Amino acid sequence: MKGILPVYKDSFFCGFNRKDGLQLQMMYEKGIVYCEVNLDNRFEGYTDVLHGGIIFGILDVIIWYAIFMETKKICMTRKTEMEFFKPVLCGVPYVAKGQFLRIEGRDVHATAWMEDGNGEVYASMNALFKEGRDIPIDHFINKFDFSRTPLSIKKHFISLLDK
Repeated sequence: MKGILPVYKDSFFCGFNRKDGLQLQMMYEKGIVYCEVNLDNRFEGYTDVLHGGIIFGILDVIIWYAIFMETKKICMTRKTEMEFFKPVLCGVPYVAKGQFLRIEGRDVHATAWMEDGNGEVYASMNALFKEGRDIPIDHFINKFDFSRTPLSIKKHFISLLDK
């Protein structure tokens, strides 16, 4: 499978109709979830530097998708470790990437990072997620916009309804 991932319609980070949001387009290929990031000064923390909370949020969303694509588990963030190596600048293109690592009991481990066009890492996050309980699957699936998603990825999400 590869291609554009569906977006949670109300997501600040990914929702296509959220004019106040980032409207990031999440992609999936060979176990990696990624998106291009090039944000303007509306999201700065310091002059011309992207706010760390925005970077955290982007990497958190990437990790959620990476876990789901590899495990079909609907998980929620439990604990993270974030590290910033260099300032992420506003108006400069980066790529955020993430991947599922492993499951240990109920703990789901994954990682994500933001890099420049040369592959230099500017920030990274290691995360521990927990599988959500009592989530109504049909309501969850109905909150996604599949309009830009290839059929193979849509089927991957919709298959949750067969459980």
